[in-house]
Amino acid sequence: MSSDVSHCVLLAKNLDLRRHLASEIERLKGRVHFVDHRSGHEDDVTLAVAWYPHDDAFAHYPNLKAVCSIAAGADSIVMNPSLRDGIEVVRVVEPAQAEMMSTFVVWHVIWHQRRFATYLAQQRDRVWQRLGQRITSEVSVGLLGYGAIGARVAADLAALGFPVKVWSRSPKPTPGGITGFHGTGGLALMLAETEVLINLLPLTAETANILNADNFGRMKRGGYLIQVGRGEHLVEADLLAALDSGQLSGASLDVFVGEPLRRDHPFWSHPGIMLTPHDACDVTLPAVGETIWATAQAVKAGVRPKDAVDRVRGY
Repeated sequence: MSSDVSHCVLLAKNLDLRRHLASEIERLKGRVHFVDHRSGHEDDVTLAVAWYPHDDAFAHYPNLKAVCSIAAGADSIVMNPSLRDGIEVVRVVEPAQAEMMSTFVVWHVIWHQRRFATYLAQQRDRVWQRLGQRITSEVSVGLLGYGAIGARVAADLAALGFPVKVWSRSPKPTPGGITGFHGTGGLALMLAETEVLINLLPLTAETANILNADNFGRMKRGGYLIQVGRGEHLVEADLLAALDSGQLSGASLDVFVGEPLRRDHPFWSHPGIMLTPHDACDVTLPAVGETIWATAQAVKAGVRPKDAVDRVRGY
C-alpha cells in the first residue's frame, strides 16, 4: 500500500462505523485506508474516526495524531481517559446542520408561544375555546451557547421578532437585535429576562447539570425549556419538580442521559413534556467524509486540522 495513504482506525462502542460510513469509506478508497480496532495495524494508524469510543481506545495507537468525530459534538472523545496530549480532536462543521437545528428550535418556540400543546389537549377533549394570542415581541428567548449553530438559531428567532438573548462562557460580539451575556453573573441576568430557554451548549465539566433547580428558578415563572444540548446538562428530577410546581409550563426534550429513553421513564407520560428521539439535527455523511479527508491532509502536512476543538475548553 502506498505510503501516501492515511491509515484511519474506526473506534466506537455501540455503533458499527464501517457500516454507518460505508459510502464515505468507498469514496475515500485509495486515499484513506480504514482499519478496525485492534486489527494489527496499530503502528500505522495516524488518524481515527470515533463515536463514544472505549475508555482505553486511544492507548493502542502510538502514532495517532488526530481524531474525527462524526458529529458537531466531540465531548465523548475529549473526555476519554486514554486521549493523550498532542492528539487533535476534530468536529464536523456544516451549515446545513445549523439550518436543521434552527428550524427545529423555532418550531418549538412557536409551539410554546401559540399554546399548541393546550390546543392539542382541547382537541382530544373536544373543547372549543380560544386561548388568546401573544405576538413574538412578548416572548423573550434565551440561548445557552453561541457557537455556529447558536448564532444561526438566534438570528432566525430575532428575524421573527422574538427578543433574543444569548449566553456564552466568554464575551462574544452580537449583531443588532441580539443581546449578549457571559460568565456566571451574566447567566443569572439573562435567565431573569428569559421565558423560553434553549440549551445549545457543548458538554464540559463546567456545563454538566447546568439545567438545574437554581437556574429554572431564575427564569420567568411559567417558562419553557428546549433541551437540544446533551443529556448530561439536565438534572431530570429538577425539571420534573419545576414542571409540577408551575415554574416551568413545559419542556421539549431531544437528548437524554440514557438513549434510547427507557420505557418506564417518567418523561414519557408527563403532560408537560414533548419528546423527540435525538433527532433535532444531524450532519450529512458527505460532510463527515470531507472532514476526515481534510484532517488526513492536515496530519500529513503537519498542520493543525480545520475545526479542531480546544482541548482545554472542550469545544
